[in-house]
Amino acid sequence: MSTPHPLKVLVAGGGIGGLTAALALTRAGHEVTVAERAPRYEPAGAGIVLAPNALHVLSALGVDLVPHSLALPSMDVTAADGTLLRRVEPQRFGAGYGHTRALSRTALHAALLAALPEAARPVNGRAVAAVQDRGDAVTVRFTTAHGTSEPQAPEAYDLVVGADGIHSTVRAQVTARPPALRHSGVTCWRGLTANPGVTSAVESWGPGTKAGLVPLPDGRLYYFYVRTAPRRAPAPAWPDGFRRVFAHHRGAPARVLDALDGPPPLHHDLEELTAPVWGRGRVLLLGDAAHAMTPNLGQGAAMAIEDAYALALALRPDAAGTGRGGDRVAGAAERYRALRHRRVRAVQLASRQAGAVTAWRGPLGRVVRETAIRRMPEALTARQYRGLVDPVLAMLRRPLV
Repeated sequence: MSTPHPLKVLVAGGGIGGLTAALALTRAGHEVTVAERAPRYEPAGAGIVLAPNALHVLSALGVDLVPHSLALPSMDVTAADGTLLRRVEPQRFGAGYGHTRALSRTALHAALLAALPEAARPVNGRAVAAVQDRGDAVTVRFTTAHGTSEPQAPEAYDLVVGADGIHSTVRAQVTARPPALRHSGVTCWRGLTANPGVTSAVESWGPGTKAGLVPLPDGRLYYFYVRTAPRRAPAPAWPDGFRRVFAHHRGAPARVLDALDGPPPLHHDLEELTAPVWGRGRVLLLGDAAHAMTPNLGQGAAMAIEDAYALALALRPDAAGTGRGGDRVAGAAERYRALRHRRVRAVQLASRQAGAVTAWRGPLGRVVRETAIRRMPEALTARQYRGLVDPVLAMLRRPLV
């Protein structure tokens, strides 16, 4: 059989999912262009925790995050007063899984960019304005970062991958009835600061509030504070209003909040898509564009990273219905959805449920919640963890070419 011609692919969006998709697709031999709306990459004021399912995919794609991250041997869930409810030690759940690791989003972006070949690195200040699937190709019109239409004629690609986030332009154009955005009922503040001595990740659950601390390399700390609030609710006054909202949280979360010299730099209402949508024909979606979810399980970026590898698998020369000169894009949407939908939907719904539980405010609900966390069987936690990692290890046994 002759070697198939590489596909000409446009990835719309140069975030974590888009860069990983570009890396997977170039590894599979395709010609990839990444269009990123932002005029430049700037330091991100937030951190990220990646579980072994994401780290194994990145490692298979040649991205080693060990020099840029901190291993988290344990993750503690506490009551607001600091009482330990549960300590999760992932290393106990499976030999060879590896650590969960924490790093800044800036470091993660830099590592992904460094792993990409020069030809596939993002073109900044360029956004997708319109896509048209003609059946044999996709024509794309672009705008600049300021929304000005480019004077060039539309460009043609074999495949367009929408990795342009929760408010995806690509998704809006290829989905007849786009799924609605669902407000989770909470709002979140995040940032980075100097680490005052926190040695393990901790999440503190209060009455309708949550606080999280994650140590990072180089003496930094990633923090987040979450409260139940309607969409677009005004932020409490700094600093006294913040301290009142999170007054139930004792210990390190309180000390970190008191030590901040200004309000957290990032503030977002937490929203999600009501259900995943994967695209159709020659226009496919991944990451938040396909299945934005709440961050309660810390799996949003991990699912995008997994999507990237699965998408490249769906385009393999020996994929069903292709070969012998067949069109590898034909049927790719169905193959990609079959690889991803059931798993992603389960994680999305589990994250939604976890968020609902942590938002409980009444005393009785909090007692039930804390009792359930304390008494959760270790075997159940281990089974859930293995269910997160083992399917990825199985997927990675399939090479991209």
